[in-house]
Amino acid sequence: MKVSRDQITGTVILLLGLFVFVMISTYSVPFRSTYPGPKALPGLAAVGFVICGAGIFLEGCKKKEEKVFLVKEGWIKLTVNIGAIALYILAMQYLGFFIATPVYLYSLSSWYAKGYAEKPVHRIVFSAGVTAVIFLAYQMAFGYQLPTGIFR
Repeated sequence: MKVSRDQITGTVILLLGLFVFVMISTYSVPFRSTYPGPKALPGLAAVGFVICGAGIFLEGCKKKEEKVFLVKEGWIKLTVNIGAIALYILAMQYLGFFIATPVYLYSLSSWYAKGYAEKPVHRIVFSAGVTAVIFLAYQMAFGYQLPTGIFR
């Protein structure tokens, strides 16, 4: 029996969801309806990973012809995205959320906008808007502190 790419992808996503469940089970803060605590968002993401991973795996069990997965340019974009995320995480530790996030979003949206007649001001507004929404969601709605970096 040949294993399809969807089966491998589904299995990896499902295992990542289970890994997140194991990691959040080490949190000592109980989950309550009044204050869900730090388990709420990762737990919700883990449920989504498990459900989506299982769905992708089951879809991969159907017999169908597989197309080319990624060409050279796709692998380059994937590698750049993973590197950009790693740099973003590192930058957030030192520069903080309000500097690292808009720069990351602007850089990534500029890279993906190549070949399109998109004005830089649109990317600036997008980057600032997404940064503001994330700040409002985490800081105001959930009460979580975002990294401040060296500007404490």
